[in-house]
Amino acid sequence: MNDSHAQEVLQLFVRHQTRIKGFILALLPDFAAAEDVLQETFLVVQRKAAEFEPGTSFTAWAFRIARFQVMKAQTAHQRRSDRFSDEVLKALAECAPAELWDDRRLSLLPACLDRLAPQARRIIDLFYRDEHKPGEIARRVGWTAAAVSVALSRSRRIWRRPGTRSS
Repeated sequence: MNDSHAQEVLQLFVRHQTRIKGFILALLPDFAAAEDVLQETFLVVQRKAAEFEPGTSFTAWAFRIARFQVMKAQTAHQRRSDRFSDEVLKALAECAPAELWDDRRLSLLPACLDRLAPQARRIIDLFYRDEHKPGEIARRVGWTAAAVSVALSRSRRIWRRPGTRSS
Protein backbone atom coordinates (compact mmCIF):
# COMPACT_ATOMS: atom_id res chain seq x y z
CA MET A 1 0.00 0.00 0.00
CA ASN A 2 1.12 3.48 -0.87
CA ASP A 3 1.90 5.60 2.24
CA SER A 4 0.36 8.63 0.54
CA HIS A 5 -2.91 6.74 0.01
CA ALA A 6 -2.96 5.58 3.65
CA GLN A 7 -2.42 9.18 4.81
CA GLU A 8 -5.26 10.40 2.59
CA VAL A 9 -7.62 7.77 4.02
CA LEU A 10 -6.72 8.74 7.60
CA GLN A 11 -7.25 12.42 6.75
CA LEU A 12 -10.67 11.54 5.34
CA PHE A 13 -11.49 9.76 8.58
CA VAL A 14 -10.51 12.80 10.63
CA ARG A 15 -12.52 15.08 8.32
CA HIS A 16 -15.64 12.88 8.59
CA GLN A 17 -15.20 11.74 12.19
CA THR A 18 -18.20 13.73 13.48
CA ARG A 19 -20.48 12.15 10.88
CA ILE A 20 -19.16 8.69 11.62
CA LYS A 21 -19.69 9.20 15.35
CA GLY A 22 -23.24 10.46 14.71
CA PHE A 23 -23.92 7.38 12.62
CA ILE A 24 -22.58 5.12 15.38
CA LEU A 25 -24.66 6.93 18.01
CA ALA A 26 -27.79 6.41 15.94
CA LEU A 27 -27.15 2.66 15.97
CA LEU A 28 -25.73 2.44 19.49
CA PRO A 29 -27.13 5.23 21.69
CA ASP A 30 -24.59 4.79 24.48
CA PHE A 31 -21.99 7.56 24.41
CA ALA A 32 -19.19 5.56 26.05
CA ALA A 33 -19.78 2.50 23.87
CA ALA A 34 -20.05 4.72 20.77
CA GLU A 35 -16.69 6.29 21.57
CA ASP A 36 -15.15 2.82 21.85
CA VAL A 37 -16.73 1.80 18.54
CA LEU A 38 -15.43 4.98 16.89
CA GLN A 39 -11.91 4.12 18.03
CA GLU A 40 -12.27 0.54 16.78
CA THR A 41 -13.63 1.87 13.49
CA PHE A 42 -10.58 4.11 13.16
CA LEU A 43 -8.28 1.12 13.71
CA VAL A 44 -10.09 -0.92 11.07
CA VAL A 45 -10.05 2.02 8.62
CA GLN A 46 -6.32 2.36 9.24
CA ARG A 47 -5.76 -1.38 8.73
CA LYS A 48 -7.92 -1.54 5.58
CA ALA A 49 -6.89 1.80 4.05
CA ALA A 50 -5.57 0.06 0.94
CA GLU A 51 -9.07 -1.29 0.26
CA PHE A 52 -10.61 2.18 -0.06
CA GLU A 53 -10.99 3.18 -3.69
CA PRO A 54 -10.42 6.89 -4.36
CA GLY A 55 -13.37 8.48 -6.11
CA THR A 56 -15.92 6.40 -4.17
CA SER A 57 -17.85 7.58 -1.11
CA PHE A 58 -15.58 7.53 1.90
CA THR A 59 -18.47 7.95 4.34
CA ALA A 60 -20.36 5.00 2.86
CA TRP A 61 -17.22 2.87 3.19
CA ALA A 62 -16.56 4.07 6.76
CA PHE A 63 -20.25 3.63 7.75
CA ARG A 64 -20.09 0.02 6.57
CA ILE A 65 -17.03 -0.57 8.77
CA ALA A 66 -18.70 1.23 11.67
CA ARG A 67 -21.85 -0.87 11.31
CA PHE A 68 -19.82 -4.06 11.64
CA GLN A 69 -18.04 -2.60 14.66
CA VAL A 70 -21.42 -1.77 16.25
CA MET A 71 -22.60 -5.34 15.69
CA LYS A 72 -19.36 -6.64 17.20
CA ALA A 73 -19.74 -4.36 20.24
CA GLN A 74 -23.35 -5.35 20.77
CA THR A 75 -22.50 -9.02 20.59
CA ALA A 76 -19.68 -8.59 23.08
CA HIS A 77 -21.43 -6.34 25.59
CA GLN A 78 -25.18 -6.78 25.55
CA ARG A 79 -27.79 -9.43 25.94
CA ARG A 80 -29.40 -10.39 22.65
CA SER A 81 -32.78 -8.90 23.68
CA ASP A 82 -31.25 -5.46 24.38
CA ARG A 83 -29.84 -4.90 20.92
CA PHE A 84 -30.94 -4.34 17.36
CA SER A 85 -30.73 -7.41 15.20
CA ASP A 86 -27.97 -7.47 12.60
CA GLU A 87 -30.66 -7.16 9.90
CA VAL A 88 -32.07 -3.99 11.48
CA LEU A 89 -28.59 -2.48 11.79
CA LYS A 90 -27.92 -3.25 8.14
CA ALA A 91 -31.24 -1.71 7.05
CA LEU A 92 -30.62 1.43 9.12
CA ALA A 93 -27.10 1.78 7.79
CA GLU A 94 -28.15 1.34 4.17
CA CYS A 95 -31.00 3.83 4.26
CA ALA A 96 -29.13 6.51 6.20
CA PRO A 97 -28.12 9.35 3.91
CA ALA A 98 -24.63 10.70 4.59
CA GLU A 99 -25.98 14.23 4.96
CA LEU A 100 -28.04 13.08 7.96
CA TRP A 101 -24.82 12.96 9.96
CA ASP A 102 -23.70 16.34 8.73
CA ASP A 103 -21.56 18.49 11.01
CA ARG A 104 -24.12 21.30 10.56
CA ARG A 105 -26.69 19.38 12.60
CA LEU A 106 -24.25 18.88 15.44
CA SER A 107 -23.26 22.54 15.28
CA LEU A 108 -26.88 23.43 16.15
CA LEU A 109 -26.76 21.50 19.43
CA PRO A 110 -25.28 24.32 21.57
CA ALA A 111 -28.11 26.66 20.53
CA CYS A 112 -30.66 23.99 21.43
CA LEU A 113 -29.05 23.51 24.83
CA ASP A 114 -28.99 27.30 25.38
CA ARG A 115 -32.78 27.31 25.05
CA LEU A 116 -33.03 25.35 28.30
CA ALA A 117 -33.21 26.81 31.80
CA PRO A 118 -30.10 26.09 33.91
CA GLN A 119 -31.69 23.26 35.94
CA ALA A 120 -33.13 21.63 32.80
CA ARG A 121 -29.71 21.91 31.15
CA ARG A 122 -28.12 20.23 34.17
CA ILE A 123 -30.59 17.35 33.97
CA ILE A 124 -29.99 16.95 30.22
CA ASP A 125 -26.22 16.91 30.81
CA LEU A 126 -26.54 14.32 33.58
CA PHE A 127 -28.76 12.14 31.41
CA TYR A 128 -27.10 12.37 27.98
CA ARG A 129 -23.50 13.35 28.64
CA ASP A 130 -22.92 11.58 31.96
CA GLU A 131 -25.40 8.75 31.18
CA HIS A 132 -27.12 8.72 34.57
CA LYS A 133 -30.53 7.14 34.93
CA PRO A 134 -33.45 9.31 36.19
CA GLY A 135 -33.21 7.80 39.69
CA GLU A 136 -29.56 8.81 40.03
CA ILE A 137 -30.26 12.27 38.60
CA ALA A 138 -33.13 12.68 41.07
CA ARG A 139 -30.80 11.85 43.96
CA ARG A 140 -28.23 14.37 42.72
CA VAL A 141 -30.67 17.26 42.22
CA GLY A 142 -33.07 16.48 45.07
CA TRP A 143 -36.08 15.67 42.91
CA THR A 144 -38.16 12.55 42.40
CA ALA A 145 -37.35 10.25 39.49
CA ALA A 146 -40.78 11.08 38.04
CA ALA A 147 -39.98 14.80 38.12
CA VAL A 148 -36.69 14.15 36.33
CA SER A 149 -38.49 12.14 33.63
CA VAL A 150 -41.00 14.97 33.16
CA ALA A 151 -38.17 17.52 32.92
CA LEU A 152 -36.41 15.40 30.28
CA SER A 153 -39.64 15.10 28.31
CA ARG A 154 -40.31 18.85 28.50
CA SER A 155 -36.76 19.65 27.41
CA ARG A 156 -37.16 17.44 24.36
CA ARG A 157 -40.44 19.16 23.51
CA ILE A 158 -38.80 22.58 23.82
CA TRP A 159 -36.16 21.53 21.28
CA ARG A 160 -38.90 20.68 18.81
CA ARG A 161 -40.53 24.15 19.08
CA PRO A 162 -38.59 27.02 17.54
CA GLY A 163 -37.80 30.01 19.73
CA THR A 164 -39.04 28.70 23.08
CA ARG A 165 -37.19 28.56 26.37
CA SER A 166 -37.82 26.38 29.43
CA SER A 167 -38.51 27.96 32.78
